[in-house]
Amino acid sequence: MKRLALVAVVLVAACSAKDTPKADTAAPAMAPAPAPAMAPDTMAKPADSATAAMKMDTAMKKTDTAMKKMDEAKGAMKGAMKKTP
Repeated sequence: MKRLALVAVVLVAACSAKDTPKADTAAPAMAPAPAPAMAPDTMAKPADSATAAMKMDTAMKKTDTAMKKMDEAKGAMKGAMKKTP
């Protein structure tokens, strides 16, 4: 009986003891090394505003042409539907 009481006391004492976390002794993490700078000859050149404007104009013309073709196709379909009885 005494042994059982002793085991119970030891078990309760072990479970109720607060575990204190160990202090962190690791060295603080270092910041990553900066990326190497690109050489001037390998850097991307900025887009010329005139070139960008020309590309925009071309894209707008293509869009206008596509819209006209779609309108023509719709008109042709409506005309074909009217002709069939």
